[in-house]
Amino acid sequence: MARLLPRTTHADHPLLAQVAHQACRTTHAAAAAITRAPRDGGAGDHALIACAGDAELLDAVQPPALDDFAPGEPVVTHAGDVLVGLLPISAEAYGTLLIVKPALRRGRALREEVDGLVVLAAEALRAAEAERDLAKTLDASVQSLAALLDLRDGYTGQHSSTVVRLCEEVGRRVGVAGAELEHLRIAAHLHDLGKIGVPDQILHKPGPLDAAEWSIMREHPVWGARALEQIPGFRAASLAVRHHHERWDGKGYPDGLAGERIPLGARVIAVCDAYEAMTSTRPYRPALAEPLARERIVAGTGTQFDPAATWGLLGALAAH
Repeated sequence: MARLLPRTTHADHPLLAQVAHQACRTTHAAAAAITRAPRDGGAGDHALIACAGDAELLDAVQPPALDDFAPGEPVVTHAGDVLVGLLPISAEAYGTLLIVKPALRRGRALREEVDGLVVLAAEALRAAEAERDLAKTLDASVQSLAALLDLRDGYTGQHSSTVVRLCEEVGRRVGVAGAELEHLRIAAHLHDLGKIGVPDQILHKPGPLDAAEWSIMREHPVWGARALEQIPGFRAASLAVRHHHERWDGKGYPDGLAGERIPLGARVIAVCDAYEAMTSTRPYRPALAEPLARERIVAGTGTQFDPAATWGLLGALAAH
């Protein structure tokens, strides 16, 4: 028997939630839900995307099979005490708008409103699907660039993976959420992307860099940001990459930004990047013990590092 699964896909899409609430108000229904039907359009489980009204009623709803309906314009039909709006997403994919126990009055005006809700739900679901596809494309882009960076410098790739985990935990502790947290994750993963352009004799030098070599190495945030800003949707991530070597006191690079002029994501990456680098073995020095690394992070608070980001990092480390 088909059932509604817990919300997973597009659960926070605002327009879909508004359509569900409007369906309840327009038809005086006890509940309404927008679902994504099985890929084959049959009687399998439906993913619950957005809902409004009585959740217990929705738990008892059996979603309809859609295999009798050809792709095309949205359709309204009935299944017992549920008004079913069929929402074609594509030739292979459907959704439904389920309006449970609607107090439908006879009349053309209300019917037109219901038809309008179904059309709006179909468009909103198509838009949400397109956003999901774009998100998948962007994630694939991140993974491809990360793989390229790992080929260029195996240490950098491994280092970036650890920084991503720390940045996600610290970001949440300093109030980064939603799309901003995703931008932070992308930037943390690719913060050293520009090192692809650094010559091998500098990137793999077994000792400290001289002044001329440092002048080249210091360009890597700029090079990485320029590459990322060419990708649609990566503008915020590119700024975090560009500024992850800025300092709270304004003595960093490439632009000498200070304090809150530095993007928050860059401030989070800066402290996580520094801690992970300190606790990793490098060709020219052994790894520091974690207590000593934490002491050095604290010593740099208010000069090199944003205080809030520092305490966020210490809290994240203490939680493990």
